[in-house]
Amino acid sequence: MVVEAVVWDFNGTLIDDVDLVVRSVNAQLARRELPRLTVARYRDVFGFPVADYYRRIGLDTGREPMSKLSAEFFEAYAPGLPSCPLHDGVRGALAALGDAGVRQFVLSAMEERMLSATIEHLGIDGFFTAVYGLSHLEGDSKVERGRELLAGFAIRPDSAILIGDTDHDAEVAQALGIPVALIAGGHQNAARLRATGRPVYDSLADLAAALTS
Repeated sequence: MVVEAVVWDFNGTLIDDVDLVVRSVNAQLARRELPRLTVARYRDVFGFPVADYYRRIGLDTGREPMSKLSAEFFEAYAPGLPSCPLHDGVRGALAALGDAGVRQFVLSAMEERMLSATIEHLGIDGFFTAVYGLSHLEGDSKVERGRELLAGFAIRPDSAILIGDTDHDAEVAQALGIPVALIAGGHQNAARLRATGRPVYDSLADLAAALTS
């Protein structure tokens, strides 16, 4: 295929925020005297919708609404976000795709204002034609925002690809009718990514080379 548009996930794909996420959720678990997560365990259990993942780690979303749990998480997470680095190879991959004339977008389950501010802080906003996030903090599916993105920018599914780091990114791509490539080293481990049956790359550099060759 000839790739004319790349739709990037953000958390775990472009920005390396896994350690911050684990520290933030562990603060929630400690407050409730629940077992803490290691990074490895987190990558085993994390997924979308976030409410289901919360239930897997012992948080009672029936007794405590997602709005409360999400707000509590972001109280710990948001202050540390500006210190999170980009993954190795991100700037090079974005530049290579831009030089090849590929339009680039971000589609994230992060709240959109926080997402845009973080991308600007990292100095990579100039690479993207548009940035689409959610209108709330609860981290549910981004399929509908993806449909809006494709329609709003006349992105042809047969010439686009979604790049992410979770099985939900594979689900989103399937719902949108576009191919997907998954990057190991984000919020889910490589075994979970390979179980989707979609291509999995160990580095952004490898993926960018494949897309621009």
